[in-house]
Amino acid sequence: MARPKASAAQQLNAAQLAIANSLADPEIKAAVAQFGYPTAKLNKGKSLYEAALAAVNAQKSGKGTQKDTTAQLKAALIDARDAYQALAKVARAALSKEDLTTLGIAGKEPRSTAAFIQAGYTLFDNAGEVAALADFGYDADRLTAERAKIEAYDQANQTQEMAKGSAQQATQDQDAALAALSDWVAQYVKIAKVALRGKKQLLEKIGVIARTTKTAAQRAAPKKAAATRAAKK
Repeated sequence: MARPKASAAQQLNAAQLAIANSLADPEIKAAVAQFGYPTAKLNKGKSLYEAALAAVNAQKSGKGTQKDTTAQLKAALIDARDAYQALAKVARAALSKEDLTTLGIAGKEPRSTAAFIQAGYTLFDNAGEVAALADFGYDADRLTAERAKIEAYDQANQTQEMAKGSAQQATQDQDAALAALSDWVAQYVKIAKVALRGKKQLLEKIGVIARTTKTAAQRAAPKKAAATRAAKK
C-alpha cells in the first residue's frame, strides 16, 4: 500500500530540521563535509528551503485572494441580476415587442457570465432611447445607477478570473519548489546516514530515527544459521 504524500508543512518541517541542525552542529557539519556536503552545499539546501517556504506562503495568500474575489463576484451577481430582471419585467409589462427587441430582452435571460454581462449593457444602454420607461421610474439617473451594477459585476468577474489564474500559478510554483527541496533533502539524508553511521543522536538531530529493534530477518538469522549447521552434520 502506497504511503500518503507528506503535506507541504510536513515537507518544510523535515527539510528545516535536516538542514538547520546540520548547519548548527559542528560535528554533523564536519562529518557530512567529508561526504560531499560542505557548508556551501548545505546553504544551497537552506536556499531551497527558503524558496519553498515563500512559495507555500504565496500559494496560501493566492488561495485566500481567490476566495475573497469569488465572494465579491457572487454578491455583485446578485445585484446585477436584480437590476436586470427588474427593468426587464417593467419593460415586458409596458413596452411593445419592437421596444423589447431594441432592449435585447425579446428572448430568455442569458445564463452564461459573458452573455449576461453583454445583455445587461445592451439593456441599460438602449433603455435611454425608450422614453416610455421614464414613466415607470427609469429616468436617466436611475438607468446610470442600475447600469453601474452590471459594470461592477463585469469588473468583479475580471478580478476573480485574474485571482484564479494567479492562484493556479502559485500552486504550480509551490509544487515545483517543494519538489526541488524534497529531492535535495532525500539525497542529503541518504548521504548523511553514511556520514553519521553509528551516531544515533546525531542522526536523530536531522530527523533520521535510528533503528532500535531488529528486523524480522535479523531476528530469524540465528535460527536460520543453526538450521544450516545442523543440516551440514
